[in-house]
Amino acid sequence: MSDPPAWAGSVDVDALAGLIGLGSEADWLDYKQQCDLSSARGVVELAKDAGAMMITGGYVLVGAGDHGEATGNVEHLELFDPAVLHGKLARYLPARSEIRPAVHHYEGQSYVLLWVAPHPDGFCVFERDGTYTDGAREKIVFRAGEVYARHGTRSERWTQHDIDVVKQRLQADADRERDQQKAALGLLRDVPRRLGGSGVWLAVAVVPQYPVTGAPMISPDAAQQFVRDWQVAQAPIEGFGLSDGAYRQIGGVVVSDPAGGRGQPHWWLLVLRDAGEAVGAHVLAHQVAANPLTGDLQWRGLPPRLADDTTIPVRRDEIEIHLLTLLDLLTAHAAHVGCGGTVQITAMLLTPGNGGWTHIAVLNELTDDSERPAGWRLAAPRARQALDDAVMIPVVHTADLALMRDPSMRVRAAHHLAADLLAIFGVDQPSMLAADGFLDPYGAATDHDQMVYQHARHLGMPVAPLGPMERRQRFEEELRLARENLRRR
Repeated sequence: MSDPPAWAGSVDVDALAGLIGLGSEADWLDYKQQCDLSSARGVVELAKDAGAMMITGGYVLVGAGDHGEATGNVEHLELFDPAVLHGKLARYLPARSEIRPAVHHYEGQSYVLLWVAPHPDGFCVFERDGTYTDGAREKIVFRAGEVYARHGTRSERWTQHDIDVVKQRLQADADRERDQQKAALGLLRDVPRRLGGSGVWLAVAVVPQYPVTGAPMISPDAAQQFVRDWQVAQAPIEGFGLSDGAYRQIGGVVVSDPAGGRGQPHWWLLVLRDAGEAVGAHVLAHQVAANPLTGDLQWRGLPPRLADDTTIPVRRDEIEIHLLTLLDLLTAHAAHVGCGGTVQITAMLLTPGNGGWTHIAVLNELTDDSERPAGWRLAAPRARQALDDAVMIPVVHTADLALMRDPSMRVRAAHHLAADLLAIFGVDQPSMLAADGFLDPYGAATDHDQMVYQHARHLGMPVAPLGPMERRQRFEEELRLARENLRRR
């Protein structure tokens, strides 16, 4: 059994050219002249090959003959759209199966390139019988409960030897996961020196299982354009105001807010690496001027004199908001440059300089009956923790990168990380990020709840017909009418 190339997982045109240039099939590469997904036979045969490749991963290249030669344009290209393809194959393949399609027009012909990622469980157990009708006969390709493997260039039922291959691959994945965690911590530990100032920041690192090998350099302009395009597509709860504050460093691009630097702290910072790894940070608590004449300070986003002289107050809703935003952007970057497999997402709280502070407190906003702000309080009895017990403590979640295209899956991943971060402060669960993959606008403070509502609507998540702002306006109007009626009496 041969190993896939180092760039396995990429479905860009360079990967296509490399696979054509090999000129022969392998256990991880299957050439197909055509793959007719409009027929049951085409879908079942592709499901068989994909299931067999899920032990070690592999490619299916449609539009090529036995020696990689061009065989004519691929038919029914529209059926290789990711949503359509996944819908057809999901009948046969287990959950968490990842197949990444790409359509290319190369040297005068159309091709379809499919990357079949190794299954996280080690192999694929078919969910149902793979059958189709050939004339008057029913052809059975595989049965529900069977496992297939690649033996040379054929997809066949697995054997005892294949179990050893599965064990070796899972061990290699475990070793790679440790390497991912090491890489994530390296990215995160480099962030505080870049931020400046004192206070608390939330930092998130994303390290893909299969980064892009030999990736082209990202220019600062391209990085900023990517962030702009992402903001337009996702309409985040809080976006990033870009300027010319982007520059190349070894291996990637640093993008930061325009107000930072020259002695001022960065409110947010992104490091987007060429190969797909990324790290980002956003301020949670920093002191700003409350009165320019007296020089008094207050914590950003909170009333003056809220905390004592030893405690940094952090808003619970902003932990969840910025965690979701950074996770969304950084996983989008990994997918954009062509990474594959899983991503290890690591989050932690950072303090670039403690400024004499000794504790951190996580706060919830109180509201009155009209849902108007009525002050702040600790989010839990143990929500005030010593600084050393709360910062630089990583929480980790691993997810399939392909699934991060789904907004609800991103919310689930962010919920998992937020729950672990908040547990440090004795807080039971996130309030805005729901475990079932939805957003609760009323879990955010009143200055953010309407933005959360609009973000949820933009992503197509189920929300109430009326947003928080409209509900408050309607309540106040009803209250006004009731007072007028009372005066008339």
